[in-house]
Amino acid sequence: MLVKKLLGKEVLDSHGDKIGKMADLDIDIVSGKVKYAVINAGIGTKYKIQLDDIVTVGDAIILRLSGSDLKQSKKK
Repeated sequence: MLVKKLLGKEVLDSHGDKIGKMADLDIDIVSGKVKYAVINAGIGTKYKIQLDDIVTVGDAIILRLSGSDLKQSKKK
């Protein structure tokens, strides 16, 4: 899938609640692998999501994490 098709897609948590939108991908230039996806969840709130935490990509991106899981991971 092309990156431009991912950027701006709505991101939902495991309960179907809206988290935000796909904002960016961090790519390791040497290996060519995606390190993580960046979710923009509002003013000043961004989450770094591992690709393993994405369940499916369709009209929206669905995560295997809940909103509370994301908030807990941001505090670390």
